[in-house]
Amino acid sequence: MKKNILFLLAALLLGACHESLQDRAEREAKEYTRKNCPTPVNNFQRTDSIVFDRATNTYHYYCSFTDKLDDKDAVGKVRGELYEGLRNGIKESTSLKDYKEAGFNFSYTCRSAKDPRQVLYKETFTERDYQ
Repeated sequence: MKKNILFLLAALLLGACHESLQDRAEREAKEYTRKNCPTPVNNFQRTDSIVFDRATNTYHYYCSFTDKLDDKDAVGKVRGELYEGLRNGIKESTSLKDYKEAGFNFSYTCRSAKDPRQVLYKETFTERDYQ
């Protein structure tokens, strides 16, 4: 009887410490943003923040385009390359494996560094895009 009670207590304690995938996604997005954002500019782009939206299971990246890419016409010319690059990045990412297996969405909103009110590129990738 004592063993059963100890086993049950241990199971409850271990189960109480388990973090859901949504909790993990939200925590990791906040931690990354706090520790790393804004990131240094790389290839005319920087990440300003990452947010996880529980309602839609969407990992949302907010970025800024700089220099040559900070122009609506320039973005229009490379829109297909941006789409393919982001999609392939998601497909090949091992750090997103658990989120991809759970069918999360990945969204990117890229604004102008010169005029942050101007959205230059916006895309959401669903499970069918990256599988």
